[in-house]
Amino acid sequence: MSIKVSNSTAGFYVVGPRRSPTKRNGKMGGIEDLMAESNERWAQATKRAQGLADRGLGKAVKTYYTRFWPGGVFVLVVIGSVVAALAFGGSLGDWPSYLAFGFMLAGLGTMIGGLVFNSKKVVPAADYGNVDVTLSLTSDERKHVRRQIAGKTTIVPEHLTVTRGAAVQMRKALATQLLIMPFYPLVFIPQALNSAGRDDPFGWVFLIAVFLLMIGMIFVVRDFSRAGRFLGRTAGQPSGMR
Repeated sequence: MSIKVSNSTAGFYVVGPRRSPTKRNGKMGGIEDLMAESNERWAQATKRAQGLADRGLGKAVKTYYTRFWPGGVFVLVVIGSVVAALAFGGSLGDWPSYLAFGFMLAGLGTMIGGLVFNSKKVVPAADYGNVDVTLSLTSDERKHVRRQIAGKTTIVPEHLTVTRGAAVQMRKALATQLLIMPFYPLVFIPQALNSAGRDDPFGWVFLIAVFLLMIGMIFVVRDFSRAGRFLGRTAGQPSGMR
């Protein structure tokens, strides 16, 4: 312990040892370590997000639903119904059964056609990478990224490259879902028709299932549109992190 003695007109005073800054430095060091870890996570995410871009996902999905899907479903329902009527015979009162075969064929065609269209048109319409952009981020950070894309919180310019990359990947995944999801209601519709033809009250269960699936599709369309609006709104804006 060092002692300092000072003379003055009032006498002298003794100055004891100074307080050690270890505790304060420890707190500052902990904060710096956390910041360093956070910066490292975002740097890794930024590296994964480089070059990711939406090059026409909206146009591809719109083309599928306006040019291919409606006509394809109609043709397959007609073909399936006619083939079932010719194969099984029966009276016109059996039309729910015939129509059920048509919808099942349309559902199968939707699944196959959606996968083919996804491979030929949707995949080339985006550079979306092979690894999730937000893989290195914490759950809270990923949640904040999703909220930015949804327009529910302020955009963080320093992380814009990551957020835009995540939006591209989200939009690509949702586009694929939109191509495949019609398969499920088309499969449940025949069950509802068969139950209606037999006056089976269990048919309401299938109708409710179809209704819930349609609601699910509405939410997918909403999220797909939100991601597209976010990319359009932030196009050309610089990111603070390189």
